[in-house]
Amino acid sequence: MIQIKEIKKSYKKNSPNVIDDVSFEIKDGEAVAILGANGAGKSTLVEIIAGIIEPTSGEIAYVSEGKTSDSKKNDKDFLQKNVGIQFQSGAWPFNTMGTDLLEFFVGRKWKTNEYITELINVFEISSILKNRIASCSGGEQQRFNCFLSIINNPKILILDELITGLDLKMQIKLIKFFQELRKKSGLTLIVVSHIPEEVEQVCDRIIILKQGKIYKQMDITTVKKEFGSVRNLLTEFFEEQI
Repeated sequence: MIQIKEIKKSYKKNSPNVIDDVSFEIKDGEAVAILGANGAGKSTLVEIIAGIIEPTSGEIAYVSEGKTSDSKKNDKDFLQKNVGIQFQSGAWPFNTMGTDLLEFFVGRKWKTNEYITELINVFEISSILKNRIASCSGGEQQRFNCFLSIINNPKILILDELITGLDLKMQIKLIKFFQELRKKSGLTLIVVSHIPEEVEQVCDRIIILKQGKIYKQMDITTVKKEFGSVRNLLTEFFEEQI
């Protein structure tokens, strides 16, 4: 279980909080979407959860369910071993190739690793591994960044705009892949997305941020019952902002 407790984040002294007193829990194996307008604090929040940036105040605790004594608070070693994150974009040195990163993260024997071979096929990146990543198309880089986030088989996976910029075939393929992966491995999934249909298919619950605060939390079943769809809920939410 991930416990997010009274998290606040500001980047400059005396400036408004980007994240403002946010608290919630994510159960093991749950898939949660973090939604909201641009600038609402979504990416900042997931980067805090992943341990990439520090909160100004508050605490992230990783707890084995039913074993409160196993709580790991802002534990960097735990994060490195158990959390994967896919960024919207990745900045690599100009001459870096996909094979360079595979050898760095997995080792020289990656070619005989069945799990890695399966992922290469799923993300359809075999043809770009020997290319400079910087020269690949946006969609190719998106698939490669997502591939990197999962190569170490994390227990917690954060996907920031997973299918944005991908063609429909790849969108369908990756949504199906993550649905099946969750059933098989019990993966905990945190999704940042602007695509309601992706959220509806992949996630169990949504959290909407507004100006760094939690505006609404609902499970997908309740959203469908009360609004008909995630898109309808978000349409109503954004219409209030106009």
